[in-house]
Amino acid sequence: VEDGVCLDACAAPGNKTTHLAAILKSQDRTRGKTRIWACERDKVRAGVLWDMVALAGCQDIVTVRAGQDFLHLNSEQSPWNEVGSLLLDPSCSGSGIIGRNDGHIVTLPSTIQNTQMPEKPRKRKRHVKTNGKTIADKAGQEISQPGDEPVQLQARLKALSAFQLRLLLHAFRFPKARRISYSTCSIFAEENEYVVVAALQSSEAKQYGWCLLHRDEQITGMKTWPVRGDIQACQHRLADDISGAEQIAEACIRCLPGTKEGTQGFFVAAFIRRGQKVVSAVDSSYSQKGSPVIASPIRDSSDVEEDGDWNGFSDSN
Repeated sequence: VEDGVCLDACAAPGNKTTHLAAILKSQDRTRGKTRIWACERDKVRAGVLWDMVALAGCQDIVTVRAGQDFLHLNSEQSPWNEVGSLLLDPSCSGSGIIGRNDGHIVTLPSTIQNTQMPEKPRKRKRHVKTNGKTIADKAGQEISQPGDEPVQLQARLKALSAFQLRLLLHAFRFPKARRISYSTCSIFAEENEYVVVAALQSSEAKQYGWCLLHRDEQITGMKTWPVRGDIQACQHRLADDISGAEQIAEACIRCLPGTKEGTQGFFVAAFIRRGQKVVSAVDSSYSQKGSPVIASPIRDSSDVEEDGDWNGFSDSN
């Protein structure tokens, strides 16, 4: 984080928020304008976020906005027009989480020595409607239903990917933003590579100069991680542009459950702003490395409308 004010757009339960605060404090970069805004539109989940921030001792640099919907932020108004970095980890299918059906138990650190086992928290359910069907969500965020029929799963992924892209495009509009991290705990390309490619091909990316952070520019841990994005998924969204698909996939990072790395399922891509305008939605600097600039349109790009009119990805595309 090198750009002053940071914004965690979907912050609860607060693991990433407090980790970011710890990094800033360890680097002695909590003076001056550097601070973190943590938005969470669900007020119940925002309570967990408050607890995490308090127990981590980072209230001095983290400001929690309980009940704040990221999509309702006016990026042109203060303090949002000072945001330089955004952390975007939106609601997703949760398909990469091992033992997803058991729900999530968040264990907060305690400042009191206690040898007794903590009381097991009650599971809270939130109900989300997708295409007329109500789905119970134990975690209050991800809405994956393992074992669903393919048609039901595709309908849910279509709705989720539309929402995720809408969030990402809104992040592109923050005037002083220079870095955005996009992540999910999903194994599905619809929520990962498909969203990344759609964002790169958007008018917002062209207008504001957003592109992916190249692998060779990433920090050591990200650069050396062996599992990268799904080339075939990128190729599918780029009308079989093999060179462009390889470049995008190489910039993305995947973690897969049940592999030798011993992780759960996770995906992350870093976006960087190189200028107000670029030749195409995908970073024109790729061409400086001997590869052609990606100019081919995403399939069915006419279906991608601003502010949520787009209905998401499906296998029929």
